[in-house]
Amino acid sequence: MVIQDEGELLRRKAELARLLRHRLNPAWFEFGGNERLAMVFDLEMHLAFLGEAVRLRVPRLFTEYVAWTYQLLATAHGDVDRFEACLRAIAELLRESGRGDWVAEALSDMEAACATMRTAPAPDTSYWSDDNPHRALGEAFLDACVHLRRSQAAALVQQAIRDGVPVPEIYTGVITPAMRELGRLWHQNRLTVAQEHYCTAVAQMVMAQLFPVIFDNDRKPIGRIVSACVAGELHEIGARMVADLFEMAGWDTAFLGADVPRESVVDMLVETEAQVLAISVTLAANLSDASALIAAVRASPACAAVKILVGGAAFNVEPTLWRQMGCDGWAPDPGTALELADRWRT
Repeated sequence: MVIQDEGELLRRKAELARLLRHRLNPAWFEFGGNERLAMVFDLEMHLAFLGEAVRLRVPRLFTEYVAWTYQLLATAHGDVDRFEACLRAIAELLRESGRGDWVAEALSDMEAACATMRTAPAPDTSYWSDDNPHRALGEAFLDACVHLRRSQAAALVQQAIRDGVPVPEIYTGVITPAMRELGRLWHQNRLTVAQEHYCTAVAQMVMAQLFPVIFDNDRKPIGRIVSACVAGELHEIGARMVADLFEMAGWDTAFLGADVPRESVVDMLVETEAQVLAISVTLAANLSDASALIAAVRASPACAAVKILVGGAAFNVEPTLWRQMGCDGWAPDPGTALELADRWRT
């Protein structure tokens, strides 16, 4: 087997992961239902993050992923030596089969990640900041979610709305930090995958209950925006928040949700005559799909005037990444996204 470039590494990652498993102890991939260990030893995901780091020339994409995975392994009480052996097996495969200058870059990225993963700081800092005026509400909301009290979580938010708290503040001061804190607690093995999914579903339900406040048909839209997650991306709350906040600000929005094929996104841009496309990417492993979507939009004559706005955790790793991928802007949060789009409109 010959791997000519990082693009081929990404395209053939599933095949390469199967080959690597045959080189390693099969017992390492028997997880006994331990979902954390299954993520730690997901060789296809390792290859995806490495390939994106090399493709985009952003080593931190892989370094931070390896550190995060190493810390996840520690919470699952797994064998660190096995994880390092998996990384060494990937490096050996690249030495054997890789061709071109990109191989040296990939090996350098892997060496740097392995050298720093044991000393990288764990995400121990709470996402509840002292300057958040809605911290108490947010903590109560998350506590109700974690303890499977869906009705209580919804009631807390509904009461806050009746008390005059604006929906944008509910999003930025309650739901956003709650979901980030949820992820941190899960990463520390203080919550199960089931609890994490339950809490996310409750947050989505609460956001849906706010639709009567958000949507007002008695107005002329000031602009049109399509908000979507790329193919393979399942984390949709951020993209939904963007759509909702734009709607409240007077835009006509089309929220497409998670895992959207790029052809469908282009079709929706044309159908709605949207001026802005907002793309959300949480996992850097999905950045190739984002690049493909951006290229498809740029190739469509009907989308020549569309501005492309990106956000999500994958872009937050390197704030200049959006320029490299040919976008018109990047926003670290929904509020900044709205400010940027308003500047484009004027």
